[in-house]
Amino acid sequence: MIQCKICGTPLGKEPTSQQLDEHWKKQHEWHWKINQDKTPEEALLKKK
Repeated sequence: MIQCKICGTPLGKEPTSQQLDEHWKKQHEWHWKINQDKTPEEALLKKK
């Protein structure tokens, strides 16, 4: 199970870019604004 590294929310086994993007903008709007140069994968996914 892959988790969001910001809040720890489970994102599933293979979250799609769209799912990650939606989670980021919905749950972490403030974080998204200061990290727009990163992809959702870079910002949200814990290193395995």
